[in-house]
Amino acid sequence: MSLCTLEINLAAIKANYRLLKNICETATIGAAVKANSYGLGATEISKALLLENCRHFFVASSEEGVNLRKAIGNKVDILVLNGVFEYDALELIEYNLIPVLNNLKQIEIWQKFSNLKQKILPGYLHFNTGINRIGLNHNEIEQLINNRDLLQGLDLQYIISHLAASEDHNNPYNLEQLNKFKAYLQYFPNVKASLANSGGIFLGQDYHFDLARPGAALYGLNPLGKVKSNPMQNPVTLKASIIHLQSLTPNSHIGYNMTFVTKRNSLIATLPFGYADGFSRGFSNQGKVFINGYNAPIVGRVSMDFINIDVTDLPPADIFLGQEVEIIGNNCTPDKIASIINTIGYEILTSLGNRYKRVYT
Repeated sequence: MSLCTLEINLAAIKANYRLLKNICETATIGAAVKANSYGLGATEISKALLLENCRHFFVASSEEGVNLRKAIGNKVDILVLNGVFEYDALELIEYNLIPVLNNLKQIEIWQKFSNLKQKILPGYLHFNTGINRIGLNHNEIEQLINNRDLLQGLDLQYIISHLAASEDHNNPYNLEQLNKFKAYLQYFPNVKASLANSGGIFLGQDYHFDLARPGAALYGLNPLGKVKSNPMQNPVTLKASIIHLQSLTPNSHIGYNMTFVTKRNSLIATLPFGYADGFSRGFSNQGKVFINGYNAPIVGRVSMDFINIDVTDLPPADIFLGQEVEIIGNNCTPDKIASIINTIGYEILTSLGNRYKRVYT
C-alpha cells in the first residue's frame, strides 16, 4: 500500500469543461491533454471528457498521440501540436493523428507523404501572431496566401494561433494578436479557426472563433491570473501519511545542512515524499500542509524522499503514525503553493512524480 495518494476528481474536471462550454456558447470545446493531462493522467481524463462529448484532444508529440489513440479509440480527433517530422509521418498516418503544421518545412513533409500515400491528409495550420515560439511567421503566411499550391494535397481543417498573455485581461497585446489573426483569416474564408486557450475563453466571444483549446482551466488552475478569484473547481488532492514522529528539544537541527533550528520543545512529523516526487526543494522552510484543517509548517530542507513538518501546535488527537496530511487540495491548491516558490500551478502539476498511488473518483 502506498503511503502517498494522488486523488483526481474526474467529476470536477467534467464540471470545469461544462462551465467553459457554457461560456463559449457556439464554439466547440476541445481539451489540451498534453504532458499526460498536465501530469494528472491523459487516458482517464480523456475518457471522462468523451462523456461530455469532447472530440478534439491536443497532445504535444506523436508518441503522446499514439498512446492516446490506443487508449480512447478512433472516434475523436487527436491533434499533435509539435507537428510532423520525417521520422514520425507514417506513424501519424497509421494512427490517424492530425499534425499542427508550424512552418513551411512541415507543410512540405506532409505534402510529400500525401503524394506517397496518394491520399489527402488532414492538417491544422499554426500562425504565429506574437507569442514567437513556434508557428508560421508573417513571411511564410504571405507565401501561403500568394501560392495556394503550397497546400495542395492537404485537407486544411483549422487555422490556429496562441495567445501570449490571455490571463491578463487588460493587456493590449491580446487585442493586437486578435486583430493580426483576423487579418490573416480573411485570406482563408472557408477554414475554421481557433485562438482561445483557457484564459482566452474569458476574454470574450471575439476570441472564441470555432474551437477553443482549454488546458489549465480544466485542471483547476486559475485562467484569470492572480488578481481575480478562480472560477474553476480544484480536482487534485495529494495526501501523505505520517511515517515518523519525534520530540525535539530547543536548538535541535532538522534536515540537511541544518537550515532549521528549533526554538522550543517541538513535535516533528516526517512525510514520505520529496523532490523525487515533484515536490520542489524550493519549499524548504516555507509552505504549509494541512491536517484536518489545521496547518503545519514545513521545516528543514525538502530532501529526495522526505519532508518534515512541525505539528507541535496541532491537537494531539490528530497526530499519530499513519495520519493523512493534505499536501495539495482545497486548502492548498496548486496555484496557492506555486506562489510560495514563485512559479505557476502548471509546473506544480506537471512535476508530480510516479510514486503516488493514483485514485480517480
